[in-house]
Amino acid sequence: MKRSAWNHVIWDLDGTLLDTYPATDGALAAALDGLGRPVTPEELRPLTRITLAHAVTALAGRFGLPEETVWAGYEREYAVRGLTFSPAMPGAQEAMRSVRAGGGLNLLATHRDREGALRKLKAAGLDKLLDDMLCVSDGFPRKPDPALFLALLEQHSLGPAEVLAVGDRELDIRAGRAAGCLTALLVTAGVPMHTGADRVLDGLGALAGSGL
Repeated sequence: MKRSAWNHVIWDLDGTLLDTYPATDGALAAALDGLGRPVTPEELRPLTRITLAHAVTALAGRFGLPEETVWAGYEREYAVRGLTFSPAMPGAQEAMRSVRAGGGLNLLATHRDREGALRKLKAAGLDKLLDDMLCVSDGFPRKPDPALFLALLEQHSLGPAEVLAVGDRELDIRAGRAAGCLTALLVTAGVPMHTGADRVLDGLGALAGSGL
């Protein structure tokens, strides 16, 4: 996939532009520990890297706990851990600057609420590099439904073939492909690799400069 095939990027946020997994995993582990059901990081990673909702459902079923109880515990713990700084992923700033330098747009499609996403992007120094964002809190269904992607394409009058969708989970790739975009999967430890992405990335630095 050559760089000439795309100009713009629709980014995922959690686990792609920002390293938010430590706070998520820590909150879920603390919640389960408080319920007398301790889990190891190795048990959590394959579950949360699919989705947090998948992890809660799977672990509640495993331990015979009501899902709402696990969610309540997670939300209490994340209210503390989620305030901690989520650093930009290695190569994120360079990749976003490269898109800008090539005349492209940096767009964001995220499950996170708008206020929380903007707060974390600003703390990580990525907010000034972002051109637009749409969130589930704006009234869109969650990925892999392509509605977030299709709305961004329409708002900016972009053809899907000139847009690269970048994410760290299969649901990001499925949403991007359903919208007709090129897709790139960022490799993350614990994430299943059964994906139909056009490219697999070992790091975001691969998207910087003229390397594609």
